This record gives sequence, structure tokens and C-alpha cells, in this order.
Amino acid sequence: MYSKYINGIKQEEIGFPKRFASYEEKEYGILFYMPDNKDSYDGNHVCIYPERITELGTVLDDISAFYRKLGIRASIYHPFEKNYFKDNLETLNAHGYRFTPEDDHRVMLLTAQNSIDTPKRLDIRVLDSWDERVASDILIPSGEPWETEVTRKRIGQEGAYLFVGYIDGKAVVYSDIHKSEHGNTRFDYIVTANEHRGKGYASELLSFMAEYCKNNDFPICWQWAGPSEHICYKAGFREAFTIEAGYASLI
Repeated sequence: MYSKYINGIKQEEIGFPKRFASYEEKEYGILFYMPDNKDSYDGNHVCIYPERITELGTVLDDISAFYRKLGIRASIYHPFEKNYFKDNLETLNAHGYRFTPEDDHRVMLLTAQNSIDTPKRLDIRVLDSWDERVASDILIPSGEPWETEVTRKRIGQEGAYLFVGYIDGKAVVYSDIHKSEHGNTRFDYIVTANEHRGKGYASELLSFMAEYCKNNDFPICWQWAGPSEHICYKAGFREAFTIEAGYASLI
């Protein structure tokens, strides 16, 4: 039923960092890097294409050399080929990489009705440019300053929408989406300012976002299942399929 969405979602996820990170494309994959934000996992990693690789060891050495010059620890995301890292564990170890498996990442699609019923307390705005209050009121006080530049670079690009909830002119909760050229709409996670957590503001914002996308006929909306899965379920998101996850990092 949902198989028609899988490939487009995978393509959106592979190319997602192009919106905020520098990158170099090679025959075997894409190398993303952010020299000014080396702590960002989203901005410093490799996506490889197993079907294009004949000698994995040579590829690993090339990746290591590339990131070594930048002073960044090399990290390779698990490709969309089942058991690829497990099947090549000996080669990974021989070239200095350690594989860290993760639980499969679960993809949720917006396919049901929104049942969130919360008081309308937020002044929610849909922006196509950066609002510095997202950083000063939410990210920096919440101890996530590295997300500032990542999010700032995404906003203002084609297909990007920033949703911010304000109270008395102060930003208290935000998220963003990307209407992709691959025929889907990617929801990023919601961040609430520390002092305003537990008050239902994330639910109010997510409800608004879901209705906004439906009213504007955005293509199928999706997000990764996570800690706020119960809120996403109320908004109409349902688990549809899983994608193998994990990463291999240079020791």
C-alpha cells in the first residue's frame, strides 16, 4: 500500500543535508561536511551507494583521507541495503571502522484524521526566512546551539517552511518542513523552549502543521517515529514501514 512512497522518501533523506551542508559527490556516494559545525551529525557524514562499490576497502580509505584533512571524524550512515555493514564487518574493521547498529528507523505517514484538541494559545506563523528568536529564545537556552546554523541554512530554500509558535512576541516552539521534489513532505522534529515544555505547545504546533499541509495539498507528509510518537499519532501519522539504521565511524 505504501510501497510507492518508499523510494522517494529514501531519496529525500539521502539528499536532505544538501540544504545546509557542503558536500562532494563521488561515484560511490556523497560526503557531507560542515567545517564550522563539526559537532553536527546531520552535516558531517557519508551516504554510500553499495551497488556502485566494487572495492569497499578502497572507498573506506578514500573517505578516511577526505575527513582527516578537514579535522572531522569520518562517519558513514548505513545504506539502504539490508545487512550491508554486517556482511562487510571484516572489511570495516580492517580499515579502522567500528559499526554501531541501531534499531530500524520507523517512518510515519500522515494518513489519518487529526484528533488533537488543544487550546489555541500560540500565535503561529509560517515563515520563509529565518527568525533569530528561534535561536535566542529556544535553541541556545535549550543547549542546542549547533542546530542554529543547520536550521538557518535550510530556511529560505525552495520548498522550506518554518513554523514558529509565539507567546507575547517570544518564540516558544518551532519546527520546519520540506516539500520535496521527490514527491513527499518531510517533517523535522519539534523543539520547545525548556521553560515551556510539558504545556502542550508541541501538540498545538503539530496540529497546525498537519492541517496546513492538508489545506495546501502538499504531497504525502512523513516523519521519523520518535519520543513524541503519541502526539504524532493523534495528529494522524501512522507507522508505514522501517528502514535499516546504524553507522560506521573511524576509530
